[in-house]
Amino acid sequence: MGISKRADLEEYLLMELISDEKLEYINGTIRSMAGTTVEHNIIMSNLNRLLFRCLKEKGCLLITGDVKLFIEVCDKAFLYPDIHIYCGDLKKEKMKRGSYALKEPKIIIEILSSATTAYDKDEKFECYRQIKSVEKYIMIESDLSGEDEEGNPKTNKEPKVYVRDIENENKFTEEVFTIEGVLEILGCQIKIKDIYEFVI
Repeated sequence: MGISKRADLEEYLLMELISDEKLEYINGTIRSMAGTTVEHNIIMSNLNRLLFRCLKEKGCLLITGDVKLFIEVCDKAFLYPDIHIYCGDLKKEKMKRGSYALKEPKIIIEILSSATTAYDKDEKFECYRQIKSVEKYIMIESDLSGEDEEGNPKTNKEPKVYVRDIENENKFTEEVFTIEGVLEILGCQIKIKDIYEFVI
């Protein structure tokens, strides 16, 4: 994750118009979003491939992190979830110069990195859980690397996927899945090992 600074909403919207990078706005703070890793992109591609057709058959649409999500709470947050899923008609928040952000997703998925894990698990989740339409928040680890005794890179961490089922903004349950697990997303069954294809 890149720089962060306190600002009001108008300052954020102006900065977004002239910035070359994606900027998020949450709880009165602007954060620039750093670039992603190869592992992050592979996981994102796998999820898109595994989910898109099944969701389409259920009348739902998978949107990737290039499209903003508007959240009325958290000082009118604008965030870029890695994946947000909508069912039925898309609801939009109109903005200046013909742009818009989407509203009221059913599912939000973030792909965790060492730089964003705390932000995704805590501050962003506190905001996401206040969206009345959100049923599930999924966090997928992407940074599985480490070093052996000689300092050589190796994969030494078993991947984990954290699923928070949200009953309401004050109540949720969390389940942790490992490589042999199966995720259920709006009736679509996804094997964890398929999410990590070409990563491990």
